[in-house]
Amino acid sequence: MTIKFTVNIPPHSQERPRFRNLGKFTQTYDPPKSKEYKKKIANVAKMYAPETPISAPIRIKLIFFVSIPTSKSEKWKRRALIGQEFPAVRPDIDNYVKAVLDALNGIMFSDDGKIIELIAYKRYSDRPRTEVCITEVVSEVQTKLF
Repeated sequence: MTIKFTVNIPPHSQERPRFRNLGKFTQTYDPPKSKEYKKKIANVAKMYAPETPISAPIRIKLIFFVSIPTSKSEKWKRRALIGQEFPAVRPDIDNYVKAVLDALNGIMFSDDGKIIELIAYKRYSDRPRTEVCITEVVSEVQTKLF
């Protein structure tokens, strides 16, 4: 089984957790922007989710299409759109991945420990979005890497 969908909002990285003191205890919580972004991803994912979250091993491919900087020349922007320039800048790709996986956990898959393979790309686009592909790995025979 393979599930593919696109989240048509600009990618947002997972921010550092926030802390607040409650008497003798410290509570950890998501910053508001991260929480809102995860909620939007979860809402889209629910439209494509299986009846019950996948409990088998899974492979995930994520493509983060980020906005092209407005400060760049038109020539540079054209190169970025055809894949000759890359967004090798902050935010880090692992922070994008963390936000999406947190949002999908419990909706698409039972636990993120089920992920056995993860591929992530960060590219420029004039249409910022995140493309998600989740594939259930049925047997080791199907997981040829090369």
